[in-house]
Amino acid sequence: MTHSKRKIIYTVIAISLLITLYSIIFYFSAEDGESSSAVSSKVTEFICHIYYKMTGGGGGEAAAPGAALPLEAIIRKLAHFLEYMCVGFLSYSLVVLWHKPAKLGSLAVILQLVISAGLDEFHQSFIPGRYASLKDVAIDTAGGIAGILVIAIVIKIKKCWRRIK
Repeated sequence: MTHSKRKIIYTVIAISLLITLYSIIFYFSAEDGESSSAVSSKVTEFICHIYYKMTGGGGGEAAAPGAALPLEAIIRKLAHFLEYMCVGFLSYSLVVLWHKPAKLGSLAVILQLVISAGLDEFHQSFIPGRYASLKDVAIDTAGGIAGILVIAIVIKIKKCWRRIK
């Protein structure tokens, strides 16, 4: 398979993943406050249950409903971070694939992240029981920047590896 065909295949896959990811983000943002909290609670309780099973804590009483409540806010913010880390990773990988990695490309992706996170929060402000949060925009953007950094680190490692060979 030629290099240009691989680039096209990767591009189609990455764009498909980005569309899917943004659709998932929009779907979860469209949930009302009560539904969103219920999903977060279930996810947090599941994570706590798995943790207690893995650490031998039994998982019964420690993973009971409500026991995970203090972790719920952390898990919600971590989800924001990780969603946008994937967006930053995929977006910047496309920039690197089609252009030489440059500051302008990373700045364009950061602008994309800020705009999409801001629009997501704006959208949430119209949903009952939800509100817009600049803190979430910052967390989303930080996650996206982390995704960009992962690509940048991989590129540096590949360059060093080539020099060693």
